[in-house]
Amino acid sequence: MHHKNRNGLSALDVVVTIVILLVLAALLLPAVQTSRCGGGRRSQCKNNLKQIGLALHNYHDVHRTFPPGWIVAEEKGQSSGFGWGYQILPYFDQAPLFKKFDASRKVSDKASGNADLAQTILTVMRCPSDHGPDQADSKWVPQLGTANYVGNFGVGMPVPYSRPSGFRGLFSNDSLVQGIFGPNTKVRIRDVKDGMSNVILVGERRMSKVGSEWPMGKTQGRFNSVWAGIPNVDTISPLTIVATSTGGVIDTSGMDESGNWSGLPFEGNLPSLDTPAGRRALPYFGINRDIRGELLTSSEGVGAVTAGFSSWHTGGAQVVLGDGSVRFLSENIDPIILTNLMRRSDGQTVGEF
Repeated sequence: MHHKNRNGLSALDVVVTIVILLVLAALLLPAVQTSRCGGGRRSQCKNNLKQIGLALHNYHDVHRTFPPGWIVAEEKGQSSGFGWGYQILPYFDQAPLFKKFDASRKVSDKASGNADLAQTILTVMRCPSDHGPDQADSKWVPQLGTANYVGNFGVGMPVPYSRPSGFRGLFSNDSLVQGIFGPNTKVRIRDVKDGMSNVILVGERRMSKVGSEWPMGKTQGRFNSVWAGIPNVDTISPLTIVATSTGGVIDTSGMDESGNWSGLPFEGNLPSLDTPAGRRALPYFGINRDIRGELLTSSEGVGAVTAGFSSWHTGGAQVVLGDGSVRFLSENIDPIILTNLMRRSDGQTVGEF
């Protein structure tokens, strides 16, 4: 005969209830801990981007311009390849490392010690949610310190050298770069006609554990991004350090009848992005999406990366805007909105994102 407690429950009922509660707690606790860890990693990534945004603005305060995306020389084979990540080292407590480099030599130069310095692992350039390698193999140097943050080139495919036909002087023409970072660029805040809160400075890109150097002409694959620069400007793609939202090559052969550079339009929306057929004609690199518009594989460390932004955060990736604020962009963001965020002076209203 069972003895009832005051609530009408037997001792056995109480024991069974306690056991059930303990089992449920054991099942739920790992999920809660995982959620907290994921949130903490995303917060640290956000803090990294805030530091990078602040460093870029501090650089601008000193030099009255944002740093060049990468350094190229007039003669083939002479480019140093140093990237924007190297340029801002003094502005997040890495001045000693910055001073050790010989900026007159290539980033991959062994004799000067540049190649060894470029192997340095910078925590501020790594998203804690990404378990890719801290250092990546290179044909040109023993290793390169990897990065999860790449600069905004804009639209079209970045090429090592960018200048209009017949242009004399250094390889640099900021009008051919619709974002912030390109070859020898010197984009100023006043050049951002859309307003600093409406343009991306830097965004995330995930990496693969089996990544390799990014070859010229490739827009998707298992490639690494790095912080120091391009180890060989003539063979390694600028996508090593920058991102773009669309394919296509900006035509530098001359101007149209309106006095604008021909090729990809520089003002207004890119009309081809309004339809799926148009996006196939002009490849669009969405957040966490491949060139077919499908989500990249979620198996960590295995899937490919694209010329755009991506991350291992669920549902999107983080970027730092020109005003220094960090935003999480959904992988379902409208292609036109993302493209407008990549272009500093397209004159378009960005809208909600």
